Amino acid sequence: MKQLISVLSGIAVVVGTAAANPILKKGEPGFIYTPDPAAEVFDGKVYVYCSRDVDGATGFSTMQDYSVLESSDLKTWINHGVVLRPRTDEGFDYADGQMNAPDAAYKDGWYYYYFPYDKTHVGVAKSKTPVGPWETAVTDKICTIFDPTVFVDDDGKAYIYGNDHKVRFEESKSLAGKGKKPSSYIYGAKLKDNMVELDGPWVRLNEENVNEAVHVFKRDGKYYFHARVGGVTKYWMADSPLPKFAEPKGLLAPDAPNAPNHASAIEFNGEWYFFYHRGDVNDGSFHRRSACFDKMEFNDDGTIKPIVYTLD
Repeated sequence: MKQLISVLSGIAVVVGTAAANPILKKGEPGFIYTPDPAAEVFDGKVYVYCSRDVDGATGFSTMQDYSVLESSDLKTWINHGVVLRPRTDEGFDYADGQMNAPDAAYKDGWYYYYFPYDKTHVGVAKSKTPVGPWETAVTDKICTIFDPTVFVDDDGKAYIYGNDHKVRFEESKSLAGKGKKPSSYIYGAKLKDNMVELDGPWVRLNEENVNEAVHVFKRDGKYYFHARVGGVTKYWMADSPLPKFAEPKGLLAPDAPNAPNHASAIEFNGEWYFFYHRGDVNDGSFHRRSACFDKMEFNDDGTIKPIVYTLD
């Protein structure tokens, strides 16, 4: 069983002998709902960058700020609480409206927190530490995409991804104009070294319609792209970060319990983990979700064994 050992400045420090889902438990001091977990590994520790659902939420319009969870072993977690409030923090005057799923990246001494505001405009905060304090890195949006996610490759080149749900790039509009149902695809673009400007056009990376929640990772020289398709998470594989097109591989994870799928994946201490949220815990709901994680395993050919959600 986990045991609370201290609470300092709104930060709950929790210890235990085994990991258990959800990461945060309702009733613990400092508890918040932590949807859209974007997990990253920095300096040997896991940091999970989340948006936030408020108590009593019955929709997504109340999503307005961002949080961070931290662990050095996936058993003991530090809840840093809400660390970024773009609607009220100094320097973020350009950011307003609903704030959906974020992501974070590191390059050249800076940590970057990418957050969507007004649903699809991407703002950026930066810090010298993985948890803040955060200052704005821009004075306006850097691009428009749904559910932005950023990947820094082994050679230091950085890329931003998402899908054009609610944006509708010309390619999607063209297909719709031919009598097809309006589509939403996975798109990617290279970032400049400053991490806050695009360095080229958006490139469509797949052929199947996706709903949201794009994420990208790399393993053994292969690039993996996953996103929500209907109720489930599917994935694609490719040999480059901006392929034309990635190869569809099918199901990665089933429908998340009482929540729209949104996930990320990391390698930590030689093992792979799949982070996601669910709404059937912590007295939650479809609009009050909590971050969880489970082991992710691969077949010999690099394909992924479908995720099994657990509370263990």
